[in-house]
Amino acid sequence: MATPDGLTPLRIRGKRRGAPSEKWNAGKRRRPELQKRHNSVDIAKADESRSAKLRLRKSRESDDDSPLETLPAEVLQQIFEYAGNVDLAVVSRQLAAKLSKSHHLQYELTTRLLEPVLDPADGSEPSAAELHAATRLLDSRFMTWRFFTAWLRRQTNVALTGTSDDEPNFNELWKALRPDHALLPPRKLFLPPFTTEKVSFMSLLLQNVNDITLLDASYGEIAYEGLVAAIQSDMPDLVFLFLGVGLNSDTELLRTAVEAGCNQEIVQMLVDSDAARQRAAGRSKGEVDLLDPAIWAWAEHARKHGNDRGEWLVSYLQARQRKIVPSR
Repeated sequence: MATPDGLTPLRIRGKRRGAPSEKWNAGKRRRPELQKRHNSVDIAKADESRSAKLRLRKSRESDDDSPLETLPAEVLQQIFEYAGNVDLAVVSRQLAAKLSKSHHLQYELTTRLLEPVLDPADGSEPSAAELHAATRLLDSRFMTWRFFTAWLRRQTNVALTGTSDDEPNFNELWKALRPDHALLPPRKLFLPPFTTEKVSFMSLLLQNVNDITLLDASYGEIAYEGLVAAIQSDMPDLVFLFLGVGLNSDTELLRTAVEAGCNQEIVQMLVDSDAARQRAAGRSKGEVDLLDPAIWAWAEHARKHGNDRGEWLVSYLQARQRKIVPSR
């Protein structure tokens, strides 16, 4: 709208510029070192200051090191081999770094800690401390399937072959050493992800175990978790291995197998395992409920959507039911 003098007022949009006095006051509140560009001399001084602080920090860390950590790696390795204490390598990063570089030490330590739990010449049984030390060794980071089989070759005087087709039966080599039946495998083998090497290692160490819960109740729990993971990962060989060490099949496991894709081999394995235990115990009823609503709902849904495994599961469950309740 026009003003009385006939002029239209202007409306200025945008950011308002400050007056010189305002800019000067704002500048006073800024840090002086941020208002100028650093030259090469300033940068050099800053780098020198940072280097000095870093040297001071390292010197403080070295002052905090124990006398054991300051020893040369060669001396530490001899102490470690003599002590036979696997936990020594996890006390600090300095010790772990110095001790993990010697393959000779790893071989010597493996021999020293495993020999007491193998077939002794005098027929004596290993102590609880020796069994624990052997299991702790097998749970070490350096104890891989490749390292263990190399050590096993050396212990049994089996030469290295050029091709994988000529590989020896490592299960038989380990069995020939007659490990004590109370030797527990490392817990790391029961945890996913399950690689081919991990399954081979587990198969070797568990070949003489019939009921792992009798050896250690806590292993029964972790083995059950491993069995569930093996079912969900669709690994029949590993499921067979877990069931072979005394784990019981139940409805929850069968439901897990069905919902994971209904691998026919795994489903049959779980049902057969439960039936075998039922007969061995003389029970009239097993732990697996073949009429579980969730299992039948999955089968019917899969069949309606053209999934062949749904049709197979319905036929299989009906056939198993007829064996339990014979027709008159």
